Amino acid sequence: MYLIVIGAEVEGRRFIEMAVEQGHEITLIESSEEKARQILKENDIRVLHGDIADNDIFKEAEAARADAVVASSYDDSKNLMAMVLAQEYDVQARISLINQKSHSKMFEKLGVKALSDPAGVVASRLLEFLR
Repeated sequence: MYLIVIGAEVEGRRFIEMAVEQGHEITLIESSEEKARQILKENDIRVLHGDIADNDIFKEAEAARADAVVASSYDDSKNLMAMVLAQEYDVQARISLINQKSHSKMFEKLGVKALSDPAGVVASRLLEFLR
């Protein structure tokens, strides 16, 4: 599958590693030049340094052929922008982290599969180990 990933935070980096191991083709869009360089050193993927708000970057990422867009930024506005653009390019699988639960309804309206409060999910799982 061809996947476009937005953001190289911890979750995005791990997702990229796992997707590459499974043989997926990845393009990362990352606004931080330092993170973009680091990802290039660690993975054999295409990395575009830029902001998701620049519609041309989505075209450059070849969004029209993407099977999925995965937004893993810590900025919900960037993630939401990525999901709107993915919808405009008719990308069927739209997946995003949501960092503030109060933003969930906006993502739901777009038909996004979302993971809300990723830190809370990890914390909850850790608490389960206490039982």
